Amino acid sequence: MKLSLDPAGEPRTVTPESLALAAWYDTHPTVRRMWAIKDAETLRVIVTLEPTVDSDDTLPAWLAQSQAWVRELQLHTGYLVELELIEDPLSDEIESDVEGDIVIVMYWRDPALSLIQ
Repeated sequence: MKLSLDPAGEPRTVTPESLALAAWYDTHPTVRRMWAIKDAETLRVIVTLEPTVDSDDTLPAWLAQSQAWVRELQLHTGYLVELELIEDPLSDEIESDVEGDIVIVMYWRDPALSLIQ
């Protein structure tokens, strides 16, 4: 499945999960982009993060926050959450082995967004 920043590919249906995920994204400025894909058993949340101020490294935030984020997302959505980091914040399309229904795509705080609109 290709995960894209193309607005035409975004889900148009508002669900309790998409509202919870949008609210979570709004309160976590470290998360630059987020895709959520739901299958029968899990909610897979794929993120790119803002790099650190002094380098392009995203791992410090990931290592410090990822477990707490999983707990928060599970609490807010009611689903078992698998959280995945994509470390290439510049690509506007990401190939993933994820299968299921896209619940939400969030990327409004991405500075590259102005380049694709």
